[in-house]
Amino acid sequence: MTTGAVIFAQNNASIDYIKLAIFAASKIQEHLEIPVSIATDSKDYLLNAFPDHKFDQIIELQYSNQASTKKFYDGALSSKSLSWKNQDRVNIFNLTPYDRTLVIDSDYIINSPVLKSALENNYDFQIYQNSFDLAFERYNEEFQRINQYSIPFYWATVFIFQKNEVNELFFNLISYIKDNWQYFRLLYNISSNLYRNDFAFSIAIHIMSGKTNNNFAIELPGKMVYATDNDILIGAYGNKMKFLTQKKDYLGEYLVTKTTGLDVHVMNKLSLSRFIDGGSGV
Repeated sequence: MTTGAVIFAQNNASIDYIKLAIFAASKIQEHLEIPVSIATDSKDYLLNAFPDHKFDQIIELQYSNQASTKKFYDGALSSKSLSWKNQDRVNIFNLTPYDRTLVIDSDYIINSPVLKSALENNYDFQIYQNSFDLAFERYNEEFQRINQYSIPFYWATVFIFQKNEVNELFFNLISYIKDNWQYFRLLYNISSNLYRNDFAFSIAIHIMSGKTNNNFAIELPGKMVYATDNDILIGAYGNKMKFLTQKKDYLGEYLVTKTTGLDVHVMNKLSLSRFIDGGSGV
C-alpha cells in the first residue's frame, strides 16, 4: 500500500501558496518521511520559480477565475480582501496518487512525528475535532460546533483517508453538499454564504454517522493546535516556533508564545510567508 501526502496550493494576489506548500512539504519529509505531492493550478509558475522543488508528483488543477472572496488578517489590526480558492479539495479521492493519503493545508506546519502512528493504522478516515488555541485564554466557539445549536465542527485542515468504497461515498457526499451549499447551510443553520470545507466535512461526517454520535471519523492523535490570523508568526527554527498571540479583549496587544515539537495550523498566512522569506529564528 502506497502512502503519501497531498498539499493544495492555489495562489492569489498576495499569498504565494506554492511557496508555503514547499515549506510545509519539507517539514513533512523531515518528520514523517513520506513523499509529498502538490495539487495546483499554477504548474508553470511552480516549475519556473522553484525548479529544485522536491514534490513527488504535480497534480494539475483546472485554472478558474471564479473564486470566493475572503478577508485575510495579518494580526488584529491589518487585513486584506483576497480571492480564496477552496473548492477542489472535494476531488481529492480521485486526485491522489496514493492508497493512503495525508491531506494538509499549506499553512499546517509539521514539527513532530505524531502523525506517523495514524499513517500506520487501517482506519478508513481520520480527522481532528478537538483543538487547542495557542492563546489558551481565548475560547473560539466557532471551532466547537458549526453553530451554537448544531453539529460538531471538524477541521478539514488535515486528515488521512484510505482509497476504498466507503471513502468514495464520503467524498461523493461532500461534493453533493458543495454543489447544493445554499440548501445545506440553511438546513444546518449556517449564517455565512461562503462555502467552507470545514463545514462540508462536518456535515458529511454527521450524515455518514447516521446523524447520531460520530461512528465514522476517527480522531487523529493529539489535538489540532492553531494560531489564528489575529496572531503573528515571528520566528521558527527546527521544531520550534514563536508567535505574537493576540491578548483576549485587548485589541492590538500581544503576548509572546513559543512552541516546541508541536504541529501548528498557522492561520496568518501573510506572516508565515514573511517568515519563509526572512527565515528568522527563535
